[in-house]
Amino acid sequence: MANNYRLILVSGNGAGTEYPLEKTELQLGRDLSNDIVINDPEVSRHHAHLLLQPEGYILEDLGSTNGTFIRGQRLAAPVVLRPGELITIGEKVNLKYEVVTSDQSATVVVQHRAPEVVPPTPMSPQPVPVPPPSSISSTPSPVMVPPPGGGMIQPPMAPVYGKPKKKSKALVVILILLAIVVVFCVIPLIIIDVTNSWCSPFFGNILNLIFGSGTC
Repeated sequence: MANNYRLILVSGNGAGTEYPLEKTELQLGRDLSNDIVINDPEVSRHHAHLLLQPEGYILEDLGSTNGTFIRGQRLAAPVVLRPGELITIGEKVNLKYEVVTSDQSATVVVQHRAPEVVPPTPMSPQPVPVPPPSSISSTPSPVMVPPPGGGMIQPPMAPVYGKPKKKSKALVVILILLAIVVVFCVIPLIIIDVTNSWCSPFFGNILNLIFGSGTC
């Protein structure tokens, strides 16, 4: 198995940049002569030193101005980096240490199998339900006969029954007139006959005027 090491700039100027660690010794800093150049004002010109050991890289601070921090502690001596370790420089620059293990001797062969085709299951015919005789209408459906000369068959028009508006209005008027006659003529005559008021001063004068004097 072979291990591949790299640093990834998580935050700071140029965040997202990856730095593969391919040498036994590497120097990190702002100066262009370093193996890993990080152009950030918080990084010193020659900031830190990396040394490869059997257990991984060892990180050592080179007396930088803003310091190098691991696990919240400023480095005062070399320390072995662990996979996933976060290296902090100053307040804003953060580097992540990653170890990728690859097995060069192992060869993985992936065989792609064709998808298995499952034949459809034949479906048995289902019986068609027959409605009971009571639900079948005994009235035969009308037969549509095409008109002579071809053309579209028009369905028969349903008869339209108009409302007798005029007759109903006349009936209402007659009922109103009958009610007026009953109220103003029939009922008063019945009252006069029951009370025997034919010869009262009012009706007596009317009768004398109509049938002649001496009637009442």
